[in-house]
Amino acid sequence: MQITVKNLEAYLKNTYGGFAEKNGVSLTEHNLFMKLVEEIGEVAEVLNKRTGRKADDGSDLDAELAAELADVIHYALAMAAVNGFDMTDVIIEKDRKAAVKYNHKINLESFISKSSEN
Repeated sequence: MQITVKNLEAYLKNTYGGFAEKNGVSLTEHNLFMKLVEEIGEVAEVLNKRTGRKADDGSDLDAELAAELADVIHYALAMAAVNGFDMTDVIIEKDRKAAVKYNHKINLESFISKSSEN
């Protein structure tokens, strides 16, 4: 099965729904951000084990890293989804600007177009 950013955003918007607020601040957005930070910390833990900065307990560090990165993507896209951002468009536009700024030979949009031709 393949998923797209749009699929995942729709699912996450459905999952996290509307904004609960306290003093005009979205608790949903705040809670999602706090989970994102937590998951980034867990990525750091795995990377520290991989580099020997922390003791390795013998677990599958590749599988752990993949799972933690999936969690980071989950919470980052959940924040986008509850805010109604179309991250596909945002990512393509951001990459377009970065490609110019950093003088890349090809941008993401062109890469995808070329890949779909083959």
